[in-house]
Amino acid sequence: MLLTSKMHFKIMRTLKKISKSFFALLGLIALFVPALQAQNRKDNIENMHTAYLTEKINLTPEQSQKFWPVYNQFKLDQEELQKQRKQNAQTVKTAGGIDNMSDADVQKLITNEIDVKTRELDLHKKYVVKFQEVISLKQVAKLFIAEEQFKLYLLEQLKKRRQGGGRESEFVPQ
Repeated sequence: MLLTSKMHFKIMRTLKKISKSFFALLGLIALFVPALQAQNRKDNIENMHTAYLTEKINLTPEQSQKFWPVYNQFKLDQEELQKQRKQNAQTVKTAGGIDNMSDADVQKLITNEIDVKTRELDLHKKYVVKFQEVISLKQVAKLFIAEEQFKLYLLEQLKKRRQGGGRESEFVPQ
């Protein structure tokens, strides 16, 4: 069968549309892969964190059932305070640094930071009471220690990555 020039034109136009769609799809994939990798990394860290805390504070299955909803709310409340801290940092960045801010703006910034820290302390006090409703006081103390230890571990891993240490090593609680 011979192709007429009209048929040839239609085939070429169809192939062009397919190639545009294909490259658009490749572009979308290229955008989403890093986001998926970041989400996967975040999920891995959260899973390690959960396992680490469970081990460090010796949660029983019954305690876990009651503890994690309270703990998750605690984290959400902490995130709200972090948003305000980020807003303060954005204010400084937008101004081009502290030196470019008026004394009144710097005073407001300091007042906001002190307010955030005060609310953070109040949040810890509130959740010590809430945590004691589901775990022992000693477990609460172990929780706050384990939180700090886990942060230090993450910072150490980040430092190793930046120094070319490669992939993160398997986490072994101390």
